[in-house]
Amino acid sequence: MRRGQCRSIRVVIVCFAVQCALQVGAISAAEDGEYDVSKIPNGLRKDGTAAVVRKDVGRFEVKSPRHTVLHCLRAVTIFEKEKESYGDIELRYDKFIDIESLEGRIYDASGKKIRELDSDDIKDMSAIGDYSLYDDIRKKTAHLYYNRYPYTVEYEYEISYDGVLNWPTWYSRGSFDPVELSRYEVLLPSYQNLSYHCKGDSTLPVISSDGHTKHYVWQSTNLPELPEDAYGKDVNDVATVIRIAPAAFELEGHTGSMKSWRDFGAWYYSLTDGRNKLPENALQDLRSLVIREDSISESIAKIFRYMQSRTRYVSVQLGISGWQPFDAQYVHERGYGDCKALSNYTVSLLGAAGIKAYAVLIEAGRDPDSLLTDFPCNQFNHVIVCVPRAQDSLWLECTSQSIKAGHLGAFTENRQALMITPLGGVVVRTPRSSSKENERLRRGSVVLGAIGNANASITTQWSGDNSDGIREMLEETSPKDREEWIENTLDLPNATLSCFTFSGFPSNADSLRLTIQLALPRFASVSGKRIFFEPNLMERSESAPPAIAHRISPVRIDFPYHDKDSILYSLPTGYVVETLPSEVKLSSSFGEFSSKCTTLGDSALVYTRDLTIRDYEISPERYVEYRNFFVSIVKSDRDQVVLVSKKASDKDGRAGK
Repeated sequence: MRRGQCRSIRVVIVCFAVQCALQVGAISAAEDGEYDVSKIPNGLRKDGTAAVVRKDVGRFEVKSPRHTVLHCLRAVTIFEKEKESYGDIELRYDKFIDIESLEGRIYDASGKKIRELDSDDIKDMSAIGDYSLYDDIRKKTAHLYYNRYPYTVEYEYEISYDGVLNWPTWYSRGSFDPVELSRYEVLLPSYQNLSYHCKGDSTLPVISSDGHTKHYVWQSTNLPELPEDAYGKDVNDVATVIRIAPAAFELEGHTGSMKSWRDFGAWYYSLTDGRNKLPENALQDLRSLVIREDSISESIAKIFRYMQSRTRYVSVQLGISGWQPFDAQYVHERGYGDCKALSNYTVSLLGAAGIKAYAVLIEAGRDPDSLLTDFPCNQFNHVIVCVPRAQDSLWLECTSQSIKAGHLGAFTENRQALMITPLGGVVVRTPRSSSKENERLRRGSVVLGAIGNANASITTQWSGDNSDGIREMLEETSPKDREEWIENTLDLPNATLSCFTFSGFPSNADSLRLTIQLALPRFASVSGKRIFFEPNLMERSESAPPAIAHRISPVRIDFPYHDKDSILYSLPTGYVVETLPSEVKLSSSFGEFSSKCTTLGDSALVYTRDLTIRDYEISPERYVEYRNFFVSIVKSDRDQVVLVSKKASDKDGRAGK
């Protein structure tokens, strides 16, 4: 399945807050002097501003139900090397998307044109990734750069589409940099009305008609630079986003409607109709695999493991513009498929066993946009499977060979999606996970020497979302690769890994477990009769969120989690505890934290640390609470234990008498 540049050229253009009546004008390159830096409006560029978007305009024209054209022009004045990437451009195309023209120009500080993009500057190459077996996507790339700051880079291009499902989405900001001028125009035949959704701004477009063509225009000027700390990392939180969509569409002879989610889902279902037939050997396997005594959950788990054992994920962007899956027999015989093909294969296997299951269209990723339930259009880039049940539906991520049946992970959990049924599309929500499900539990023992050296044995167990990334990364790697991963993730100076054991890698294991043996030659600091060390061995928070007077955007967390550490320290002979860190207990609206050191006579102590985060998102109103919570954690994580030689301690005690 494709989204974004694969099918809708996700172009960043600023285009909003209409302030006056507008005239639709031609998009054209600048005249000499237009980009003179002295013409940047007062207040738009401040000390430290690294780039100013001078002009970012686009025009999308609907010629017919199948033929549309996008014309864009973007100019950015670059003041610092860190913004040199504005000189990069990448445009993708295939048999349904043509790049009609691509031009580029560089202007000096006075706005004088220095050079133009030459055909030799444009690279044309395949856009197929290592994970893709069949794909017809190519891309054109270019880079413009000037060695004297400031300079302005201008790109202009035109793209035509033949029967695409996605119309371009436009964003008011592609970054936090200031914007001098922006405009977005949509043109379509006068007998049509534009279906659009505007996020972040209630301003309506200026609409006009010349009798033949209807024009929709958004425009704004002088959008200020925004402080990143106040707005977080996701510029979409502050961008006005305009989505447009056709009421009806056609892809390679397959017509569909976006008037409702039910209609859109019915169109996708029609693409899978008749593609669930399995070969006889697959049916024989199912008859021997699933027995009458199995519960529904056990049968689903068996079939899911069977699918995982026979297939691997390969991106296959062919068939009705990348939307139609390969049929189940094809996947069974060849052993590969993309998300939609593997999902269709899984639905077919379950169906053959008498279990109803449906494909689900979803936006995958760790920071997805919320589904606009009141604006039916393609907002998806992935397909999973749902087995509806009265009490608790079961969800399947079919592209992973290691994930358990019923577990989705941060890639697709806790969001709305579109389930594809024979009656059409139904909006559903994938389940949340809990901090208890996503644990990182660590137990260890450390033998501390009198010269500050130490030997440690540490066992760490990861479960749920906490284990997914490690499992995906290391499941099929060699012991040497796993050893390198361990060494790269250790945040202990001069640590030497003596040996390790990993368990839990067979697919569908509940958790991963790693035990390591470490030599730490300079773990503690020795000063005279005293030894100093931080008892938090491996889970130190190095910094807290910045102090911000007025936070605008929420803080987003990949998933709720629970981290717990328990480390036993055997103290060197002849030393006793002089000072222990203070016990810390924190409670907030989103989680809890505690840490404590407890002595076990004169020879040992135990350090415990427990952190629970329950929420996926911390609202801006809770940001100060969130920051203060982690400021206290950072301080606690840096607290030290002080040991003193027993002789010195006894001497001090006698002196006190």
